[in-house]
Amino acid sequence: MVKEKFIIDSDTNCLILAWPSIYRKKIFWRDLIKIYYKLISIIISNGYHIILIHHENVNIENEIEFIGKKFSDINSNYKSNISFHEYDFDDIWIRDYGPKLTKSGIARLIFNGYGEKYFHKNDSLFFNYLMQKYPRNNNDMFNNIVIEGGNIINSSKDCILNINPIIMHNQLSSNSIKNKTKELFEQYMDGDYHLIDIQELTGDDTDGHIDNIVRFKNDTTLLYMSTNEKDHPDYELLKNLEKQLGKLIKNSNNINDMIPIDHNYQDVVRNRNGSILPFSYLNFIMIGDLIIFPVNLNTDIQKKKYLEELFPDKNIYFIESSALLNEFGSLHCCSNNFVI
Repeated sequence: MVKEKFIIDSDTNCLILAWPSIYRKKIFWRDLIKIYYKLISIIISNGYHIILIHHENVNIENEIEFIGKKFSDINSNYKSNISFHEYDFDDIWIRDYGPKLTKSGIARLIFNGYGEKYFHKNDSLFFNYLMQKYPRNNNDMFNNIVIEGGNIINSSKDCILNINPIIMHNQLSSNSIKNKTKELFEQYMDGDYHLIDIQELTGDDTDGHIDNIVRFKNDTTLLYMSTNEKDHPDYELLKNLEKQLGKLIKNSNNINDMIPIDHNYQDVVRNRNGSILPFSYLNFIMIGDLIIFPVNLNTDIQKKKYLEELFPDKNIYFIESSALLNEFGSLHCCSNNFVI
């Protein structure tokens, strides 16, 4: 058997998005449209493609007029960069129920609504719909275990997962999960894999998806969420993360450095009721030569400059993403990298 490798995000040229009309009656609906419009604008104005999934009878053009915008404002020939498809999805977090790209095609991920927390019938079938529209070689390497796309980060040589969501969403013991992941990666994947064991950030309903706390900068360097402020609600958790990543690096054949992305108390985002939401600068999108960081209302110029300097060879953008956080996700969560 020829073993697989996951494609890295910088080798992709398309994002899949699920238009957020299910939140039309929410108080933050207008701000959601602004986020999606800006994201789509960045992608297509840089020559990349959007696959935009929407519900039946949803007129996206009319909905973006609610914020005084038109797709034609971005590009008069925008339809060559946006493919519209109708599907009755359950929620917008398409990173978790969409495809995971591999060198030979696509891996099917099993999705169960984060351990049956949410209705997910249509989301769990989205892969079949996508394959009808964009046929590819596909495999079922994940057919024996639930691992959402947001809980997998990879370079060209390594893959890292957080074991806590896998335990919670499969309702199996830690040892069972370790055995299943070992079998999966040793049988199907070319490269090294690593497990960390971290609880979820305050406000996170995924039980700790890794894409909110750790990302690859490149094959040798990790970026990770950190804080030195003891009044930050996740201070202890993030110190534990730092220790675990230090051990991971010592045992890694390829990863030799880790860079902290500081989150101070000003980065703590709350909803209108005062509940803490799971904001993180690590939930960024990478596609081709672009990186799109989520920011909050308190993100200052110095923080943006620091993030820009991490990727001197990339085109950097920022989107204020607090409205997405009201439903407990951010930019990386609501998008899925693809190749067309």
